Amino acid sequence: MEYIRKSIYTLPEIRRTVLPLWSAWVLTAVGVVCGVVYFMVPNLSVGGASALVGGVIVGVCSLLLTLCYYLFGDSRRPYSREVHAVLEPTYAYYSAAMEEAVTDALEAHDEQALEHIKRQATPELALVRYSDKEERVYYSQLTRVDGKKYIPLTDIIINKQKQ
Repeated sequence: MEYIRKSIYTLPEIRRTVLPLWSAWVLTAVGVVCGVVYFMVPNLSVGGASALVGGVIVGVCSLLLTLCYYLFGDSRRPYSREVHAVLEPTYAYYSAAMEEAVTDALEAHDEQALEHIKRQATPELALVRYSDKEERVYYSQLTRVDGKKYIPLTDIIINKQKQ
């Protein structure tokens, strides 16, 4: 068993998608426009030139931040081909005594039973779920929390809601 974050991408109905940072790309475009205006207009006032240089600096910083996000950050999310939506992770924490009840509810695809199991704030067990906003499909895995490590207790369990 592998942790769901890595192994969800091996499922045939899931593909990787990059989350767009539209605001960062808009700021980068503003920086490019400011740079073009700065170099194309010969007689700028001191205030106008300073404002354009400030725009260029904002654009360059935005571009660097965006590149760092895509290279080193968590910029990818699983995309379900079945429901045509990006899947977002959620975490629910349970006590270790609830392991059997949570596993049984997951394997039976019983969302009502899972809702009635008492959750807790301190993680002993973590239910990691990827679902779309409308919650039409769930990809779930129960893990044991050991410090900062999540150790899988189940394989990925797929639950599709009736549409």
